[in-house]
Formats: sequence, C-alpha cells, structure tokens
Amino acid sequence: TYANGGKAPLTFQLHDCYGETKNMNSSNTNSGGWTSCAMRSTHLPAILALMPTEVQNGIREVNKMTSAGSQSATINTTADKLFLLSEIEIFGSVSYSKSGEGTQYDYYKAGNSKVKKFNGSARSWWERSPRGSYSTYFCYVDSSGYADYDRASGAIGVAFGFCF
Repeated sequence: TYANGGKAPLTFQLHDCYGETKNMNSSNTNSGGWTSCAMRSTHLPAILALMPTEVQNGIREVNKMTSAGSQSATINTTADKLFLLSEIEIFGSVSYSKSGEGTQYDYYKAGNSKVKKFNGSARSWWERSPRGSYSTYFCYVDSSGYADYDRASGAIGVAFGFCF
C-alpha cells in the first residue's frame, strides 16, 4: 500500500542485481531490523540519488512490514521509496524470518525464477527480513534461488523494488 493511502497497482523489482554488492550493516547485527539497517538508511538512498530527478520524483513511498530484528516477533512498518523484498514476498512461506512481513508477490507465486545475476553470473541477493532466530543475520535468496541467510556485514547482491 502507498504510505499516504491507497493500493499500489504494480511493484517493479530489478531483474538482476544492482552493479555493486552491499552489506545490510557494517557489523554483524540485525538489531533494529530493516528499519535501522545501513541498506535502508545509506545504500538505497545513495542509489536513489543517482536516478534522474523525474524518476526519483515519480517513485512513491509504500509501507513495508518487517520484523524488528534481534529475534523479535514485533513487526515494524516503514515507508520506503526503494526497498528489498521480504522472505514471504518471494517464497510465499517463512523458513528463516518471522511471520507478518507481507504476502507473496504474484510474480513469484506464478513460479517465475528467483535467480538473479551479477556481472553475468547467478548471485545471491538480499531480502529485508532479519533471520528470526538469530541477532546477526539477514535472509537472502541464494544463487540457485533458494532461501538462505548470511551475516549482516556480508557483501551480497541487491535487487530492490519500487512503485510509481
């Protein structure tokens, strides 16, 4: 949903990974979850700033729900222009994250590939979901398209989403 109300009719996501790998945080913590991670506060805003002004102005904030991290079941809502997808938005089920982070996108529900490339080769890509039972990991999609997790400071591919 749009942050200012109404349903976003379409979500775009990068087909392949952005041209640079990024970490979720500089240290191995998921404390604060998506709400306060470096990916959300630093990396994605820097990418947005590189886009043409018309595109920046056209992208609208949407509400995203994500666990608070640190093994918490609390779900926080953030308003984001660029965002990473959650585990359930990709896979339709929860393997490593907490419940309540949205619903599966139709694109993935239809069985489309979860494999994304970086410099021409299949590469793992981050999700915004903190690993539910640990305080040091975030979830990601591995290079074969399966759910997995890694330490928050790991350099992994970025395939963000956005809505107009």
